[in-house]
Amino acid sequence: MSETLLAVIVGGLLTGGAAVGAQVVSARIQANAARETFRQQDRVWHRDQRLEAHHAFLNQVNRLVHVLQEVSHAGNDQTKRDALMPDVAEALTRTVHAFNRVELVCSPATYDLAVKILVAARADQVLDPAQFPALLQAIGEASRNYREGAKAELRA
Repeated sequence: MSETLLAVIVGGLLTGGAAVGAQVVSARIQANAARETFRQQDRVWHRDQRLEAHHAFLNQVNRLVHVLQEVSHAGNDQTKRDALMPDVAEALTRTVHAFNRVELVCSPATYDLAVKILVAARADQVLDPAQFPALLQAIGEASRNYREGAKAELRA
């Protein structure tokens, strides 16, 4: 009888140990899966924040270019050009605000490309309609480079 009792006790201990081991392994696997899911969601959230910032900045750059083109197309009509200058100032201000958001979320390389857009949109040139053709070309080139940099950053 004692041998049977000993076999039952040893069998119970082995079964219990195996059950506890299986629970520990299962809990560890679940914790790792939850951690990886959190990391993936965090990466997606940060990518979406960068995407929104890049999108807003490029939209404002495009708006600035559009307003500059309107002033450029006004030609020698000083009244029309003067009427459009507040729009130029507003577009430049909004572009700088959008840049501030990009500065917070993008990589250093993309930030440098965004700075080149703002450098191209120098205040002394933005306020001088005679400089608009060169200004439009410089902003256009800088924004194309920025767009490519932003695409590369978002793919990474």
